[in-house]
Amino acid sequence: MGDIHGEISKLRSLVHYIKAFDSDPNFVFIGDYIDKGEDAKTTLDFLVSLEKDHDCTFLMGNHEYCWLNASSYEEYLLRYGAKNTMDALGLTNLYDTQKLLLNNYGNFFSSLRHYYLCGSYIITHSGIPPDLYAVEDLDSIDSKCFLFNRYPFIMQEVFFQSKYKVIFGHTGFFEPYVDDYKIGIDTAACYLESQPLTSFCIETETFINSERTITELNAFKKDSCANIVRTKPWRIND
Repeated sequence: MGDIHGEISKLRSLVHYIKAFDSDPNFVFIGDYIDKGEDAKTTLDFLVSLEKDHDCTFLMGNHEYCWLNASSYEEYLLRYGAKNTMDALGLTNLYDTQKLLLNNYGNFFSSLRHYYLCGSYIITHSGIPPDLYAVEDLDSIDSKCFLFNRYPFIMQEVFFQSKYKVIFGHTGFFEPYVDDYKIGIDTAACYLESQPLTSFCIETETFINSERTITELNAFKKDSCANIVRTKPWRIND
């Protein structure tokens, strides 16, 4: 499941659609659950509730990392959508919001993982730095190395550890990014009203989005950059 950023309406639509044809799905969420979008609180409540009925793995996104380390990322958070999270929680102070998040959703935040292995895939929030592609011990990699990657990683043309294809989010594309070595599933749901939330089913190798569209992996032209979204999030609160 790609970056949600509080887009609860799109999240509900996608989850309900998936459950319509798979009554017992295993969900892996790629991180960035809050900030920028519609309703961070309702999104967190929905995810916590979803985990009670389904197998869910939650990865850490750079936004969750920044909230956990707010004193070092205050400017970053306020620049990139924290006001939406504060408003959703009825607060006006960044550190009061951090305290509430950790008090009310502490178990959720403490459960966040940095990567997930599934068959021939490794799933991380933003990919993996090219200079770490040969590292065998994944737990020795600093957590930040899974969270802020963009172009050097996307330009990589080898498998991680010579065997894993990487599924990643963080970089918002107009449609899924596909090449022989990686799959990008952040389709910028928080940036444009018309952009869907996208998931990828490993078993069937299909993309499923919140517009209730299913597309085969091979339908996308490989190595074609799907035009990275560079615009102000449509719901952003200043």
